Amino acid sequence: MNGYFRYFCVFGVFILLTACGGSSSTSGSGSGSGSEGSSSSDSGFRVQGTLPTSLVSSSLSSGDFATTETSSNATDILAVSPTTGSVTCQKITLESDGTFDFRLTSKKPWFFYFFNRFGTGRGMFFGRFKSSTLDTLVPGSSTGSINLGTLTFDEDDKTLTPEVDHEDLIESLEIDSETADEIGDVDDMARRYANPDIDGDGQIDCDQSNRNFFLDFHVRFSMKSDGSDIEVNDIIDAYYPEATTEPEYQSTGIYLAYSNSFSSETTGNLKFVDSDVTTSEGGSLTANTNTSDVTANAFGDYLGYGANLTSASELPTGEIVFTFGDKELTFSDVQTPTLASLTEPAGRLFPFVKFNKTDSECTSDCTLASISYKWMKKTASAWTEATLEEIEILVEDDTPYLSFRVDGDESATVGFTLPHTSLSGTLDWDSDNATLTGVTAGELDALTTDQICHIGLSFDDKLGMRYFQNILNSNGDCES
Repeated sequence: MNGYFRYFCVFGVFILLTACGGSSSTSGSGSGSGSEGSSSSDSGFRVQGTLPTSLVSSSLSSGDFATTETSSNATDILAVSPTTGSVTCQKITLESDGTFDFRLTSKKPWFFYFFNRFGTGRGMFFGRFKSSTLDTLVPGSSTGSINLGTLTFDEDDKTLTPEVDHEDLIESLEIDSETADEIGDVDDMARRYANPDIDGDGQIDCDQSNRNFFLDFHVRFSMKSDGSDIEVNDIIDAYYPEATTEPEYQSTGIYLAYSNSFSSETTGNLKFVDSDVTTSEGGSLTANTNTSDVTANAFGDYLGYGANLTSASELPTGEIVFTFGDKELTFSDVQTPTLASLTEPAGRLFPFVKFNKTDSECTSDCTLASISYKWMKKTASAWTEATLEEIEILVEDDTPYLSFRVDGDESATVGFTLPHTSLSGTLDWDSDNATLTGVTAGELDALTTDQICHIGLSFDDKLGMRYFQNILNSNGDCES
């Protein structure tokens, strides 16, 4: 998909902006249909290994795929790379001796697991890759390779660990150990795609062009300095003050999306099977309780809905079921950040921004020359500059986005895509760098600081989470 919609919370209401960006895949449960890279390709990071033959389906040696088999052993691997509003997947069939050989696109986390194609729904799942804290493989190079050796299966937690040492695995991936640890702290989010048959029709979603099912998380923070909301005037010719700035967690939206060719229903029921939660739409919900108190969240050719969890609620883990019309979608192994890790978001990335005046001596109605940005990482007690490897691996291309309304007019918006290929930089205040809706290039040139209203600042990570920073309006001409 070449465009998508962003929601962010301003004064407790949801504002909708159209933003450029987003990714498209050539196949799979994604914004296209199927695989990115394949075992027959000579490009991409190469992954080899062996599943013990005792865990491999006997149908692979007999070649009989037409009959229903009772064995729960593995037949295939599914590699999944999720982002917000998109999932790229690749299916790899095991050899009869349990060997596998496939390639992955670099600079993104890939969750991969083994499944049995003869099952249905979450019953297809056999086991998932895990090495130390890593639930994913994250190739730092497009030309490297790794041989995982013979995998060891843990029946209790359904994990498959590689024969190769974790330190050697990190070295082969060509990422540093600190980055690997940071990815390991958050990459279990990808486990929500461990069901290869989310709609339960007995077929792999990755093989079907309109089975594009996404479960996205929109995580919202308000930026505070000394306990007070940061306003537009605070970021004119100045970044957020590092010594006093804290992101205050506000809420998380948990949204399903599906192609309108799969269903024309715009809303339905939602059930957090294993978790008690509190939503802004329905209040306190005990585990396994159906609710129709949801928020619609359509974009492009996709429909969907979800719930917004309050800042006091733990996020759900386990199973989430969506029911709409005659459809039921099951996400079977959802893992989310704890409320404590969101309240104290150490280790998370945040872009800092500032608007630069044309004349530094100007005090009101000032025209603008540029926007500056720098990528920062929150630590337990301070801020530190992010590393280029962190943002290249964790931040989705073309998604860091700053937008605002002109004079509070919802039909007049300006947006700038912030680079993630450099740690800091400056964008000229020019229509060539901006996305303009209801605003001409001349009006952008003449726009002044007092006209900037309802700032939305967000980016998508490569695990399907969208992070928002709320910056309040300053006194001026902004309308509600």
